Amino acid sequence: MDVVIPDRSGPTILVATLAVFVLGIALSFSTWRNLRQQQDSFREHALVTARSIAAGMEINLRRELHLPAAAAHSHAALLMHRNQIKDLLQEYITRTDARFIGLFNPLGHILFSSHNDPRSIQLQLPTIAWERMGNAGEWSGEMNFEGQPILVLGRISHLAVGGQCTDGQCPPDSQPPLLLIGVDMTQHLASFSKYKRTAILQTGYILAVTIVFWILFMSFMQRKDQGRRLQRLESFNARLLDNMPDGLLTISADGTVMAANPAALMLLEGQDVIGQPFARLFCSLGLNLPPQGEQEWSTCTTAGKNLEILRLPLKDGSGQGLILIRDRTELAGLEQELHRNEKLAAIGRMAAGVAHEIRNPLSALRGFAQFFSKKLAGRDPEELYARTMVQEADRLNRVITDLLFLAKPRQLSCNFLTLSDILRELRTLLGMDLETKQCRLEENLEAGSLHADRDALKQALINLIVNSLEAIPKAGGLIRLTSESGAHGVWIRVQDNGRGMTPAEQEHALEPFFTTRDHGTGLGLAIVHGIMQEHGGSVSIASTPNQGTTVSLFFPQPAENLA
Repeated sequence: MDVVIPDRSGPTILVATLAVFVLGIALSFSTWRNLRQQQDSFREHALVTARSIAAGMEINLRRELHLPAAAAHSHAALLMHRNQIKDLLQEYITRTDARFIGLFNPLGHILFSSHNDPRSIQLQLPTIAWERMGNAGEWSGEMNFEGQPILVLGRISHLAVGGQCTDGQCPPDSQPPLLLIGVDMTQHLASFSKYKRTAILQTGYILAVTIVFWILFMSFMQRKDQGRRLQRLESFNARLLDNMPDGLLTISADGTVMAANPAALMLLEGQDVIGQPFARLFCSLGLNLPPQGEQEWSTCTTAGKNLEILRLPLKDGSGQGLILIRDRTELAGLEQELHRNEKLAAIGRMAAGVAHEIRNPLSALRGFAQFFSKKLAGRDPEELYARTMVQEADRLNRVITDLLFLAKPRQLSCNFLTLSDILRELRTLLGMDLETKQCRLEENLEAGSLHADRDALKQALINLIVNSLEAIPKAGGLIRLTSESGAHGVWIRVQDNGRGMTPAEQEHALEPFFTTRDHGTGLGLAIVHGIMQEHGGSVSIASTPNQGTTVSLFFPQPAENLA
C-alpha cells in the first residue's frame, strides 16, 4: 500500500544527480579531446618519419649514382640506373619502416618502384592527391596496403630536372618526378590503441567511483525516506485495520492466529482468538475450514449468520497467511429473493408464450404415438420407437406443466446416474436426427456417474444436442460429449463444430425466448439454465464464430460422495 508523503529529499537528489551527469559529460569530452590530440601526434610522428626517409633516400641516390646536388638530369638519364635505384629502394624497405617507395613522373606514370605491382597503391590514391602534389608540393593520407595500415607521403622529388622550358611551360620529362613513400602505421596504431585503452579505463574508473558514491548517497537518502514512509504506513495500516468492516485474521505458518481486527472479533462472537489454532477455532464455531491453496470465497452458516471466508497466503515465502471474513447474511437473503423473483418472472413469460402453442399439437402427437404403439405391438424396434415417443411426449407435458406452476417448481429427484445409460437413450431418441444431418456423436466419459435428476439431465442434454444439430453444417458435423470430475462435482460438456456465437449472442443466450434461428423458440438454453440452477450447479458457454461452441454443465456432488 502506498501512502503519499512529502518528498523532502527531492532537491538534494536532483542536485547530486545533475553533478554526476555534468562530471560524466566533462570527463567524456576531455578524454575524447585527449585521444584526438594523441591520434594527431602519432600521425605527425609517422609523417616526420616519412619525410626523413624521403630526404635520406634522395641523398643516398645522389651519392650512389654520383650525381651532383645541383646537376640536372632527365628522367631518361635516371632510367639508365634502374637496377641500382631499385636495389637502393629495396634496401630502404628492409632497413626502415617504409613499406612502399615509388617514383612517378608528373603524369602519374611509374618510373621506379620497390613493389612488383606499384599500381595496387597508385589506384587507391584519390585524384586530389596528384593535384596537391603538383600545386602544394606535398600530400599525405592513410590507406591499407597489403592488409596493413600505412601513411602515404607524396612530394616533389629534387633528383632530376632537365630539358628546356618555354614561357614557363615544361614538358613532363623536364619536370621533377613525384616521390611516394608508404610508412607502416602498425606500431603507431598499436601505441595509440594502448593509450586509448588506458585513457578509457582511467575515465571509466573515475566515473565508476563517482557512480558508486552517488549510489551510496541515493541509498542513504532512500533509507531515510523509507523510514519516514514506514512510520506513516504503520500508523495508517493500524487505523485502516481497526476501522475496516470485514474481519481479518493473520495466521502464522503453523496455523496459529497471530492478530485479529475488531470486526473479526465481533463476527467470531468476541472469542479470545489470539494465539489459538485457527482450525480448532473454526471447528468450535461450526465454520467450514477454507481449503488450502484455493483462493475462492467459501460460504458458511453459523448462529444464523451467512459468512463468506477467504484464505490467502502471503507472497513473501514465510508460510503465513490471511483469512478474510465478511457478513453476507442480509445480502444473501436479498440475492436469494431477487434470484427467485427473476426466475419466476422468466418462467412466467415462457409459460405464457409456449403453453398454448405446444399443448394442443402435443396431445395429437401423443394420441398418434399411442395408436402406433398398439398397432406395432410385437414388432421391434418399431414398438420401442412408438413407446419412446409416448414417454417423451409425457415428459414434455410435464415440462409444460412445471412452467405453468410458476410459484411451485417441480421437486427434483436426484440419484446417482450412469452416464453411459443416459447417452444410450439419447442415441435412441436422436438417432434419426443425427443420421439426417450426417453428424457423428462422440463420447469420452472420464466420470462415469453423477448425482442428478434423470429426466432433468436428459432434458438438458437433449436441448444442447438439438441446438448443436441446428448449428453444425449439413455434412461433416461433429458433436462431442465429455465428462470429467472436478474438485466439488462433475463437469459435462457438449461441444460442436458449428457456426458458433458472437459475444453479443453469448451474453443473451440464457435469456428466455432469445434465439437466432428463424423457427426457434429461445427456450432451450433457458430451460438448461433453470435445470442447472435447480441442481445448484452452473452453466457456462465458450464459443467463437465459425469455430464451434462448447457448453459446460457443472453438477455439484454430495459431500459424502466427494469424501
